[in-house]
Amino acid sequence: MSGHRIGSGRGPRARPGSAAQAAAALKGMLAFLALLLASPLAAQEGPPPPCPGAGGAFFLEATSQYLSFQAGDLDGAAVLGNADQVFYVPRVKSSLGFGIGIGRRFRSGLWALSYLVSGHDASTRAGEATAVARQVQVNARTFLLRSTRLRPFLHFGLNFPWLRVRNGAADATGKSFDATYAGVGANAGAGFMAPVSARMFFSASLLYRYVGYLYAFGPVKGIDVTDLFDDVSGPRHRRYLRAPVIALELSLGYEL
Repeated sequence: MSGHRIGSGRGPRARPGSAAQAAAALKGMLAFLALLLASPLAAQEGPPPPCPGAGGAFFLEATSQYLSFQAGDLDGAAVLGNADQVFYVPRVKSSLGFGIGIGRRFRSGLWALSYLVSGHDASTRAGEATAVARQVQVNARTFLLRSTRLRPFLHFGLNFPWLRVRNGAADATGKSFDATYAGVGANAGAGFMAPVSARMFFSASLLYRYVGYLYAFGPVKGIDVTDLFDDVSGPRHRRYLRAPVIALELSLGYEL
């Protein structure tokens, strides 16, 4: 693997502008959430909003999200590879994203199928990079209170994520390629739902999402992460890439 130059453990400096923008956007989302809680929409007075019938009601949902990747195995320092390809494991910085979904609402709660995407700054031992995180998420929100306008719920779900890192891999000659990591995860959290109109509702969830990236796709064919080697010539990597994520999801739903 003489064609690769695995850099020193010292990564590139983070760009303060992007972190400040993400922090400002998160503050704006939290301010909007606080405003909603203080508004008449979240008030407890008056009769509860109309409930779907026993068969439930389908809805469409638009979601904005703030994602904070915790280090886990995505530390920006690890390098995995073999004789054919090298993967520079990224450290993914916090950012905003969006999504769309469809679901069905019942008296006891709702379920939804969503597609979520977010763009991130990242860093690896090969240098600064960018990453795009995508996932398909299946989730259920179970109401703790069913007769109030503001309805707290527990949030559980499964997700099927893939993370694409620009110039996050290289072949045996040292030429750069994009790297993609795919896996499976689960999330749990809590939140609340509040009516906006007879058919529209607002939902806010704070989630802990645990993701395991099982496969890596680079310049050659896809490969199980546990078939790669630490620092290319070291011992075999023995586990999937663990990636805990803290997520704030704000959604607007419209019943059909």
